[in-house]
Parts: sequence; structure tokens; C-alpha cells
Amino acid sequence: MSERRKRIVFPFVEAGYGHIMPMKAVADVFEEKYGDRCEVIRTNFYGDSNNEALVACEKKLIKQVFKMSKYPLQSFIYKLASKLGGHKATTRFPWKTWYKSSFIPALERMKDFEADLIFNTYYSTLYYACEAKKRGLIDSKVAAYCPDPFISEFLDRRVDLMTISTDIGKERAEKQRGFKKTEARIEVVPFLLQKKVKDYTKTKEEYKQELGLDPKKFTILLCDGSYGVGKIKKTVKQLMTLPHEFNLIAVCGKNEQLYEEFKQITPPSNITFLPFGFTDKMLILSAASDLFIGKSGASNMAEANYFSAPVIITLSPSPVEKLIARYHLKYSKTAIKARRVKTAVKKAEEFMLDRGKMQYLVDNCKKHARSDGAEMLADLLWEGLDESGGW
Repeated sequence: MSERRKRIVFPFVEAGYGHIMPMKAVADVFEEKYGDRCEVIRTNFYGDSNNEALVACEKKLIKQVFKMSKYPLQSFIYKLASKLGGHKATTRFPWKTWYKSSFIPALERMKDFEADLIFNTYYSTLYYACEAKKRGLIDSKVAAYCPDPFISEFLDRRVDLMTISTDIGKERAEKQRGFKKTEARIEVVPFLLQKKVKDYTKTKEEYKQELGLDPKKFTILLCDGSYGVGKIKKTVKQLMTLPHEFNLIAVCGKNEQLYEEFKQITPPSNITFLPFGFTDKMLILSAASDLFIGKSGASNMAEANYFSAPVIITLSPSPVEKLIARYHLKYSKTAIKARRVKTAVKKAEEFMLDRGKMQYLVDNCKKHARSDGAEMLADLLWEGLDESGGW
């Protein structure tokens, strides 16, 4: 009988693409480098389960993402609750109490994987894996990547390996009681951008031409996350009032109603307007853009910055997105904040008329432009699977 191959599981969760894209990035690289030496399992943790409670849980999570973007007050409530309840209660309550019906099926699903290593980018699967291990249901190593610059109270710390993309995030994590208690290994890797970002080696002008835009015109990219329920509509309307010549790209994500509405817009002659729905063209759109305006989502901001497009943050609806905004504003200094759309548009106009005023932001973007994070993390995961040692 042949010896069983080592098995690694990448459980995807459909609740915000800020978790999905980093997971896909490292899974792609890992499978390419090590897929012939182990069994790689990619699964939609909830949707592929054929369990009614788990499928229902994912639908609720998606609705929650919508609500967080539309009603920022919920963000404040969650943040307050996490401070009052502490880390343990914050990680346990949502999955063991709020979504109680999916808790036991989720632990059983973790057990059914029979995995040697479970890698996570989302809160729930990380909690389920850690809890299943605590209960003796699995003997898997548990690893995680935090796509945010600081490790929030919502992430379980009972891991074997925690990775994050900022030095200050690691420094703070090492001081947190939970990580000290578990003696988890904490490593810094560059943000997990898709491997194909390396293929985008042309100039912004060339990518503008590929999109049918005037290569000489200043280009603004708008995106409020994969569900498009932020301030994007209001921002488009305000930008349309500017008298200058520029290109405007608006990505509506899964907000089909907004996309259909944008398609009906006849922009003034000085503006070239290019609306998109849910698209796989985010990399070329970022590569062609001079400025990004929108929500402080981890992946969108990281991609924009990689292509030297500074960000004007207009929305940070969740506690995690507030942390992301804080990092880009205070530490990497690749973004500025404008809560009011009118202020954001005024600042965009200022940059449009004098690019020198945003050059310091562009320079900071270039300092942080790295594309090797997924490969570094893939190597770390393989190290964890290696019987000769590993973390």
C-alpha cells in the first residue's frame, strides 16, 4: 500500500474578497511549487459542504458585509463589543453563539478534511480549526495569514503559524497575551498579491491605451469593495461636475443595479467614463490608474499601491478596515483620508491639476511595492508540512 500523501487545505469563504484574493494568491503558488509532492485541497468551506446550516451561515455572512458597508454604526458596535468582551469572547461569540447552528457542522467539516495543515485567511475557519484541534477532533497544524496591517481581536491566536504583512503588526502581536501563551510562530511576508502582477511591466500610458482611454489624461479608479455599496455613486456624480479632462473608471462589483445605472450615464465631453461590474480586470485597471478613491479594503489598496496609485480613503465601515486605513495613513503614508465626498473630489482635482502635489504619496507607494509575498508564504507552508522539522 502506498504511503498517504501530506494534505493541505485552503478553505475559502465568500464574505469579502479581501480574504479570498490573498488565499487564492498563496494557493496558486503553493500548488505550482509543491502540488506534485502533496495533496492540495481548495474548497468553499460553507458552499461546498452540502450542509444546510453551513450554506445558510455563508449567506448571513455576505449580508453582514453589505450591512457593515451601508451602516457604519454597526462597525462602532462591533468594536465596542470586542473591547468590552475581550479577545476570547470576541473570537468565540460569533461562531459559537451568533451562528450557533453552523458550529458543530463546521467542526465536523474540519475533521472530515483529515488534513495535515489547514491554512486560513478568514476568522471563522481559523476559529473552527483551532477549536477542532483543542477538542482533539483534528491533529492538523493550523496556519493563518492576516491580510490586515494589525492583527485584530477577531482573529484566533491558538495557531501554529501566524503571518502578517507589516513589521509593526508583528511587533504588536508579539506583545499580545494570546500569542505569548500559545508560543505561535509569527512571520512577516509582503502582502499576498496575485502572482500575475509581475506580468504587468508596461507603462500606465500603455495600459490606458489597452483600455481604450486617452493615455495622456489623468485616470481615477473608484471601487468600494466587491459589493459596491459605499460612496461610489455619489463620488461619480461629484466628479462628473469637474470641468477638466480626465478618465474615470468605476468598479461596481456585484452591485448589478448600480452597474446598469452607470451604463446609462452619458458623461460630459471632457470625461471618459468606463464602468465595470464584477470583473477580473482589477490588476490592469489599477496599473492604468493614477489615483484610487474608495473604501479601505486590504487587497484593493495593496494592488493600487503596487502600481504606484495613491489612495483617497472615503470609507472604512468595519473595525478591520479602520485598522487598514490607519496603517496606510500613519505608517506607509500611501493614502490620505476624506470622509466627505466633496473633500475627496476637491483633493482629486488638486492632484489632477498638479501631480507634483501627490508625488510624495507615489514615492511611498514605490517603497512598498513587492510581489513575492505569496511565494514566501508558500515556502513557509511547505516547511510546516515537512516531516524533517518545520514549525
